[in-house]
Formats: sequence, structure tokens, C-alpha cells
Amino acid sequence: MPKEKFLTNRQKKFCELIMEGIYSNSECARRSGYSHGQANKTASLLLNGRDFPLVTEHLKELREVREKKYGVTLMGQLKRLSDLSRGAEEDGQYSASINAEKIRSALGGLSTDNRQNTVVHQLDKLSRDEIVARLSEIRKQHPSAFIDGDYKIVGSNQGEDKITSDLGDNTNS
Repeated sequence: MPKEKFLTNRQKKFCELIMEGIYSNSECARRSGYSHGQANKTASLLLNGRDFPLVTEHLKELREVREKKYGVTLMGQLKRLSDLSRGAEEDGQYSASINAEKIRSALGGLSTDNRQNTVVHQLDKLSRDEIVARLSEIRKQHPSAFIDGDYKIVGSNQGEDKITSDLGDNTNS
């Protein structure tokens, strides 16, 4: 595809729609007047940076303008949170002030939230015999929660199949 020297009206419209962030890339191409059947391919070509470098350059410029207009930059956010923190502190709203400072320090890279939920169950510390004994106690206390039955152990040591009841007695089949 030939390299353009100027953006076409369709390309400008495409960039504006992309910046709105409402539509998919393909839908932006369709709404800009590109072929409905080729919208996906066209959007990909417009955004890849090789085929239409002016489009990606224009998108970069639009992002910079939006960043300046709305002030969403790291330094801007840090200043805003600092102002909010001071204002809250002056009004005696210490909790809000502390929260603003926590967010500000996280944005500045001074702190990270490393909360982890580490749960160690009591059963993790027990041996196999202790677990079997505990299960026996539970079985005695709550017999209706257990169903008695026989099951077959497949692939035992010497090729013998064993039928085992829940009560633990083994019989060869």
C-alpha cells in the first residue's frame, strides 16, 4: 500500500472513533466509511503502524491532547492525590487523608499491597493415622453423613482385586 503524505477524511474519522473508545476497531472502520466486508482487515492495516504510519502518529497526537486536556498523567495524579490528602486532613477527615496518601505512595512506587491469605488447616499438620482416627470420630458422631458400601481397588500389588468395605475389612475376590 502506498504511503500517504496526508490523512484522508476517513482516516481522521477512524482516529476520532478509536479515541472515543466506544466501538470495536472494525466498527470504527465501518463508521468511517470503509467497506463493511473488509472492515476488520482495514482496521488492522490502519493500526499496525507500517502500512499507514500517519494514522498511528495522529492517534498518538490525539492521545497527547486528551492527556493534557484531562490531566491524566502520573505526575498529575500524584499532585491531585496530594491536594486531596491535605484538604481532607485540614477538614479532620483523617481516614480519607490516609487513603489518598496510600494511593499516592503506591502510584509513586513507594509501596505495594502484598496482602496474602494464607490458610493452614489443622488437617494439614496431621499424620495419615491421625487423619484416619479423626475421620472415625466424625463417622461415629455423624453416621447419617456417611454411606456404607463396598468398593473395588483396581491394580493392587499382585494383580489381585480386593473388595473393601467402608469399615476396613479386606476380602479377595
